[in-house]
Amino acid sequence: MTIRDRIIAYWKGRSAEFGALRKKELTSDLAPRWLREITPHIKDHHQRILDLGTGTGFFAFLLAQQGYSVTGVDLTEEMIAVAKEQALELKNSLAGTVDFHCMDAMQLEFSDDSFDVIVARNVTWTLPDVESAYKEWYRVLAPKGVLINIDGDYGVELKVPVVANHHIHEGVSNTTMQECIAITEELSISRMDRPHWDVHMMRKAGFSRVYLDMAVSSRIYEEENELYNPVPLFSIVARK
Repeated sequence: MTIRDRIIAYWKGRSAEFGALRKKELTSDLAPRWLREITPHIKDHHQRILDLGTGTGFFAFLLAQQGYSVTGVDLTEEMIAVAKEQALELKNSLAGTVDFHCMDAMQLEFSDDSFDVIVARNVTWTLPDVESAYKEWYRVLAPKGVLINIDGDYGVELKVPVVANHHIHEGVSNTTMQECIAITEELSISRMDRPHWDVHMMRKAGFSRVYLDMAVSSRIYEEENELYNPVPLFSIVARK
């Protein structure tokens, strides 16, 4: 089994419970906090938005509820299936549009300059070739477009004992978590000096005005509950 197959199998197995958690997040106190993180970088409601590694559609739905039109892509068919089911359930609350596709974030089936905004949360740590991904994201981003990349150094942090009383990983079985850690050990991104390596690679890919923010978690996760992520998150906002 290739590393790509293992990644797909891992997220396939988590799609149902992952979707349930993200659905709760959409109506939680975290939702408006995430909007405060993202929307200052989006100029207007006419911009074309791509949600990379959308999973079960959290960011896509969050933005569509505000009137934005979003395209969400994910490598795992089961994640996209859950996203489409939830889209039907949430259709009355969506002021904008959302369109989901099963697609590899490293090989996007879009033409050059297709999107004005790209958002990605917890995506790059799962990719076998992040350097190629940044080049691909630059390709599909329109001139003066913005990439909002939110991630954590999961290859390191998942091996650190969690001290929080409640967190998003506590419902994950030990077997599943060990497979997740094993996958990260196979990925070269886990051995990089993150997020500084990411900043360098974004600039190498052609992005300009690359800004790093290490304090995302402090603004998002004020409570320890089932949605609390114990992995410290950073954001990198870059312009084309």
